[in-house]
Amino acid sequence: MTPTTEVALIPLAEGQNPDDPTSAAGQTLKACFETVSKQDGYQRAYWGRQVENNSIGVAFIDWDSLDHHKKFMESEEFPSFMGTLVSLCSGPGKMYHVHWDNHPPVAALVGDGVHATEFLTVYFPQDYSADDQKAFDQNVYKFLDVCKGSAESLKAGYGGWIVEDLDDPNTSEKRKAWTAVVGWDKVESHLNFRNTPAFQDNVHLLKGAKDLKGLVNVHVAVKEWKQ
Repeated sequence: MTPTTEVALIPLAEGQNPDDPTSAAGQTLKACFETVSKQDGYQRAYWGRQVENNSIGVAFIDWDSLDHHKKFMESEEFPSFMGTLVSLCSGPGKMYHVHWDNHPPVAALVGDGVHATEFLTVYFPQDYSADDQKAFDQNVYKFLDVCKGSAESLKAGYGGWIVEDLDDPNTSEKRKAWTAVVGWDKVESHLNFRNTPAFQDNVHLLKGAKDLKGLVNVHVAVKEWKQ
């Protein structure tokens, strides 16, 4: 049984502020997480907004396995749950699952004091081979090791291949995709690190990947949801 993380990108309707627990939207989000937390196989949940686009909410939900989440999606209460969640949205969201190389990704998503999570998605051809995936994994972890050794503000990093094929944000073609979450003490620390020789001399390990089709990098201010 392989643990997995559900990732949900939620476009928030104008005026909705689920970060305020006293607001109607905050109570709605709380109700959604309470429903999820009662499901068999649920581990923990995290919530935040994209720093670059505050209207996009992001939920990370850890499950014992993909089958446990699928069981919830096939349950009688799921349509009601979705109806509650959709009331917060301005349009359709996106949802997919990640098998991290190391689970759970807690240390990259939340931390003491100020914390910001770099959220990276890398796109490849749909038929990207297992050998090519392995070679990418090896190079990207070489790069992450350099980052960890050179940036004191980097807390932790986790990567993994996404179970579902995703739409390429530039072409809408279906792509094989890999994602990472990297914890920093603040967004500025990550942006400043990108100007250092350590980053510039080694970023080819990521951006020079075979058949890379696209890369999207944002930041999310994440907190773990607790009852």
